[in-house]
Amino acid sequence: MITDSSERETKVTKKKEKASAGGIGGFFRNYKSLAAKSVVVAVLVHLLLLVGFGGYTIFKGSAPRMPFTSENGVPAEEMGSEAPPTEVPEKMDEPQLDSAEMPSDQPALEADTVIAVSGIVSPSMSFTAAPPAMPTAPASGAEKLMAKPGTRGVGKPSTVNFFGAKGEGTNVYFVMDVSDSMLESERGGVAGFSAVKNNLNQMIRSLDEGTRFNIVAYGASGADIFQSTSVPATAEMKKQAETFIAQYNLSSEKKGTRENNYHPKIQEFGIIKNDKGTDKITTRLDLGLLASFEGLADTIFLISDGKAPVIAVDNREEAKEAMKEAEISEEDRTKYQKEIAAWKEEYEKYTEDLKAYRTKYKDLLTEKEKKITEAKAKGQGKVVEGKNVTYGVKVPGLPPAPKAPDQPKAPTAKVGGKVVSSAGQEYDGTGLIRRIKEVYNQEYKKKDALTPSIHTVGYMSKPNETKFLQDLASKNNGKFIRISAPLK
Repeated sequence: MITDSSERETKVTKKKEKASAGGIGGFFRNYKSLAAKSVVVAVLVHLLLLVGFGGYTIFKGSAPRMPFTSENGVPAEEMGSEAPPTEVPEKMDEPQLDSAEMPSDQPALEADTVIAVSGIVSPSMSFTAAPPAMPTAPASGAEKLMAKPGTRGVGKPSTVNFFGAKGEGTNVYFVMDVSDSMLESERGGVAGFSAVKNNLNQMIRSLDEGTRFNIVAYGASGADIFQSTSVPATAEMKKQAETFIAQYNLSSEKKGTRENNYHPKIQEFGIIKNDKGTDKITTRLDLGLLASFEGLADTIFLISDGKAPVIAVDNREEAKEAMKEAEISEEDRTKYQKEIAAWKEEYEKYTEDLKAYRTKYKDLLTEKEKKITEAKAKGQGKVVEGKNVTYGVKVPGLPPAPKAPDQPKAPTAKVGGKVVSSAGQEYDGTGLIRRIKEVYNQEYKKKDALTPSIHTVGYMSKPNETKFLQDLASKNNGKFIRISAPLK
């Protein structure tokens, strides 16, 4: 019994000790174990989150850049080179490509270049809203070259959808053709050109404030430049740019350039000539490009109906030397004197006929002038390049006015029976593009600047003119778009 009692006391003592151990001391031991487990779980959770977000970021950064899309998410139509090369050569001579050129009379495939039709806008390009900003893609080989000191502006790049031709730059020049032909009725006249200006304003408004830009308007008599050098695309400069653009081609009378305040300081392409061999030409596209090169633009956007200047190699000094030994043959001199005498007689007769015509049809001529005035007030009339405006006014009973006789051309001096040219050999389209590249390569190399991309838009350009603009873009890391109908 004593033994049983002793055993019970021993068990009670052990229970008390166990209860005592499970008190405060046990509680702390359990707490330490729980805390350790919590720390381990927290570390694992953070590691999983870090790996997950890191993987997502790497995947997103390495994802290919999406093509430019319109508001409906449809990729825009483009022609020409898709992207600048990863390595930019110092000089871009391509004489070996001449044999691979398309024949100059071969028309471009219009179906591949149409981006708008009358009254309808292609789903791939919106002309009613500013182009959306593009996200910055990982730097390519060319972009890394652009980032080198002295090779590209320090401004922030902006992506511009130039009537469907997409390009990106930090120093952007917009070159706008304001010649008479841009106002022809087939291009929508004043209203059509107003749509061109509205879209250009939207593109400028879409520029990042860190991007530099400038505008050049060129026509038959010269070129106007917005600022002497490119400026940041601040709100104030965008507003001034809109005012600058608004002044062009307001009517059949208020057309063309305004001040012709751009005079190139860099080497020109050559002598500007037209088909008649005189220094007056139909358009000064060359000045629009020269202004961009002088400003070291890294991206150039050009819109034109496609009329390119006829440019000749500058051989004037050689021609002067040859002219010293040149002479006009006695036969040519005698023939010219006879032609001049006959022309004077014809001109006297024309003067008398014109006087009689004005007297006989005085009332009908007054009626015609009245109708022309009414047509001007309505903004009607067709502009013919290099000629007066044609209003298409017809007055019954009024015949055409007498036509003045053409003055004979003076004989040219010759050496050994060969005519001495004062200009030299003219460039064809291929030669002109090569000359353009020679000029800007030389200018950009002096400043250690990256050669530009040239994007072109043919506003209802004809086949041969379309080919010139297409080649100009494709050989200068640019894209070409043809607009096939007046913009609305």
